[in-house]
Amino acid sequence: MKRIAPLSLLVISILYMLCNVAYFAAVPKEEIAASKTTAASLFFSAVFGAKAAKGLNILVILSALGNLITVLIGQSRVIREIGRQGVLPYPKFWVTTKPFGTPIGPYTLKWSMTVLMILAPPAGDAFNFVVDLQNYPDSAFLFLMSIGLYFIRYQRKKIGLGRAPFKAWDIGIALYILTKVFLLVMPWYPPKGGRNGGDVSFWYATYCVVGLGIIGLCGVYYYFWIHAIPKWRGYAIRQTRLVLDDGAVTHQLVKIPLAELESWDDSHDVNGNKLDG
Repeated sequence: MKRIAPLSLLVISILYMLCNVAYFAAVPKEEIAASKTTAASLFFSAVFGAKAAKGLNILVILSALGNLITVLIGQSRVIREIGRQGVLPYPKFWVTTKPFGTPIGPYTLKWSMTVLMILAPPAGDAFNFVVDLQNYPDSAFLFLMSIGLYFIRYQRKKIGLGRAPFKAWDIGIALYILTKVFLLVMPWYPPKGGRNGGDVSFWYATYCVVGLGIIGLCGVYYYFWIHAIPKWRGYAIRQTRLVLDDGAVTHQLVKIPLAELESWDDSHDVNGNKLDG
């Protein structure tokens, strides 16, 4: 994996750049800028003829299908890892790989949300707003997750854990963080059409405000769930480690009364494993 993953990214990046070179080599830049169709359609028409360009639709469908499958797999794994930390209810549901050897819970959630997104929002402002609203909090989450990698490394070093089997390159993390900063800042920049010149008929940055509001509500919920309510009711949140029947490992958050907290901390490590003796 350490060799194949970077090699795959390199090959895909080269092919992607060559595709763009082919577009501009076959179709003049002015024609691409003035056309209302995709650059790929213009390329097929110029190279293979108008009839062949009509067959491009099936390639677009296959490409979209491949993207959906990739996103389904990738984001389902992210949901599974969140579930493994115990911050989602019913952690066994998110982590177990029964009965097909794959985490069916996260896949079911992502599949359901994808179908809902395809069928529910009407075309126009509603659809565009929902798509935009998904992108902005997603960029914020990925930005914070990238920053969190360094926090996790610091914590691992602090408690004496060794180097992780796979470690992302610092230059890769830095570039990714810069990319997410760009995606978080640029949506606030006014479009050419002014405040209503975006892809919706109302204020162009509405989805940014709503997205930040959702993140803020999540932060408030977390504070009350982990800090305020436990302090008020006299308990603390700790995690315990669970090993499922299929071998999957997860964590579950448990409530420990303050009177038993010192004893719990003495008998468990930071990961929730019970210490021998």
